[in-house]
Amino acid sequence: MQEPKPDPKMSGRIAMIALIVAFGIVGVMIWIA
Repeated sequence: MQEPKPDPKMSGRIAMIALIVAFGIVGVMIWIA
C-alpha cells in the first residue's frame, strides 16, 4: 500500500486498519495451523 501524502488524520486510521488486518491474518493462520 502506498500513500500519496502523509496525512496526520489518515495515518492513524491507516495504522489502525493495518493493525486489525495483521491481527486477523495472524489469527486465521493460527486457527488453521
